[in-house]
Amino acid sequence: MSEAAFSTQPSRTGRRIRRAILIAFLLVVVVVLVLPLTLTQQAADANLDPTTLGIDFAINKSIVRTETTIAMFVALAAAWNLIGGLTGYAAFGNVAFFGLGAYTVGFLTDKQHLSFALALPLAPLVAAAFAGLIGVPLLRLRGHYFAIATLGTGVAVGEVIKNLDVFGGATGLFPPILRHADALFFYLMAANAGLAVVVTWLVMRSRFGYGLIAIRENEEAASVLGVNTTAYKVGAFALAAALTGLAGGIFAQWSSFIDQESVFPIQYNVQMILMAIIGGAGTLFGPVAGAIVLEWLILSLAGGGASAVYAQMGLGVLLAVTVIFVPRGVVDFFGGSSKLSLGYFRRSLRETSV
Repeated sequence: MSEAAFSTQPSRTGRRIRRAILIAFLLVVVVVLVLPLTLTQQAADANLDPTTLGIDFAINKSIVRTETTIAMFVALAAAWNLIGGLTGYAAFGNVAFFGLGAYTVGFLTDKQHLSFALALPLAPLVAAAFAGLIGVPLLRLRGHYFAIATLGTGVAVGEVIKNLDVFGGATGLFPPILRHADALFFYLMAANAGLAVVVTWLVMRSRFGYGLIAIRENEEAASVLGVNTTAYKVGAFALAAALTGLAGGIFAQWSSFIDQESVFPIQYNVQMILMAIIGGAGTLFGPVAGAIVLEWLILSLAGGGASAVYAQMGLGVLLAVTVIFVPRGVVDFFGGSSKLSLGYFRRSLRETSV
């Protein structure tokens, strides 16, 4: 079998495709970032009176909300990529960090009457501290044991907070409403998403990132070579938690109401993992592309109906096809780093078999 079938270097055509994809992506980012300004300007021209804008105002508000949600999941998927993609530890409990960040902001703004600007920086700190605390014992586990342990942790944290009256109990918390701030929250989420990508880029080009990749490939060999595997894994876990907690803090103020069900949903765990895997776990832009496409599909299918059922089934098929045929994600595949052939298909089956 030829070595070309297993080549990890992009071909000349692959480099051109990557360049075209990058240019198209940057153009889309520019349009997405400018769009909320043009939409909210309509409200400003009407003295912020929704009744003078009618259905157009509602549509514009919905567009900005959709963009904000997608930006949030870009941040979540990129943050998960640090521990799941680069380090190779499939965490299923990162929603715990999202919820802790949300409750940090919700508690400080609702119960302690602190301003949102002062409360938000504490959200990533609380989430990172919690990750460092539980990371030492949990990251001694591997494979499905680690996945189950993190999933249980995420569920347990939500249940504990739900039963504490100081955090609002089952009633939840009500951060003060910031009126006409839709564009503000979009840009905060977009900044968080951008920060997650920049952090990933810096990590991938640092000694710390090389250590994480070494752990993913062979943890025992990395330890022999002098990598402090425990410190590296806990560091990646805490960094992912900080970015996830920051998204949760922004979400708390954005939604103006949080409870256990809204900020500790199990489906968030599944979605951020699927986004990273479909786009390309362990890559820089894979989780970004996966989050944008998958979350847009999820939001488009939120209306329900028979077509939504078939579309959801299609997403499941898409995931299966991606894992079998393109285990390194669609970004890597379209970039030309691997060639789809019978040999590549057989190799993929061996790598993904249990």
